[in-house]
Amino acid sequence: MTTALIIGASGTVGSRLIDDLTSNDGGLTVRLSSRQPATVEKWRSEGRESVVLDLDTPNTFTEALTGVDRVFLLTGYTAEMLFQSKNLVDAAVDAGVSHMVHLGVFSSRRDPVPHYAWHDMIEAYIEASGMAWTHLHPNVITDTILVREPSIAKTGSFTVNWGEATQGWVTAGDIAAVAAAVLREGPDVHGGKDYYLSSELLTGPEVAGILTDTLGTKITCRVSNADDQARYAATIEDAGTRLYIESAAAKMRHAEAGNLPFELSVRDDTERVTGHPPTTIAQWAEANLRAHA
Repeated sequence: MTTALIIGASGTVGSRLIDDLTSNDGGLTVRLSSRQPATVEKWRSEGRESVVLDLDTPNTFTEALTGVDRVFLLTGYTAEMLFQSKNLVDAAVDAGVSHMVHLGVFSSRRDPVPHYAWHDMIEAYIEASGMAWTHLHPNVITDTILVREPSIAKTGSFTVNWGEATQGWVTAGDIAAVAAAVLREGPDVHGGKDYYLSSELLTGPEVAGILTDTLGTKITCRVSNADDQARYAATIEDAGTRLYIESAAAKMRHAEAGNLPFELSVRDDTERVTGHPPTTIAQWAEANLRAHA
């Protein structure tokens, strides 16, 4: 039986990946991981195979990786992703893992954005490790912008931090569906592949218009900018997180200035990998917001 370790299993994409794999594991044994022991105990009480794995604590890697064939690697929003990922890749090689699936960013590999370069370097290290690899490159993840507390249903609005610039969008469900297919079908089908996920090009106000038309209730977009993000970054005490948020602000500044032309493309491999077309913003709203409108 092939075993896949899911890192980031409780997050926006990871939780949907688990749902997808649970509904159709394709003969795959799924091992969930979290840095929170309470979360792991909850999963175990539900009959799910799960382990404590803290990317900042390498001595948790051995147990988590024992007997694992495939790994889904998703790191947190911190500059520590570089050190975390290198340690995890090294441990995976030592454990005999055969396939690493990495969730990165929608990058040309020449973009002037620090955390994009970090992902590029992680992927280069994975490729040099000797393991089979597959890289997933999502553009702006719909759910991370539109699913907040308080919710759109309560506020009637959401915020984007890149002014009125156009961005490519993809849903967390589509990312998870692609990741699930890759993990089930393995490196014979998906080894050495880069999959890009950017299905619609829209400004924040255009997304608000789609939500308004779909839900039949007025939704507005609060247009913020990179300066707001930079001011937020200055309030963060943790250095690694602050560096990441500063990089996010730089990305937004470049987006506003039109300096990231690669991001302004519809390039989506969802249907190629899963057999179904990508989810539109309107379809996402029907599925996720209609009940609360």
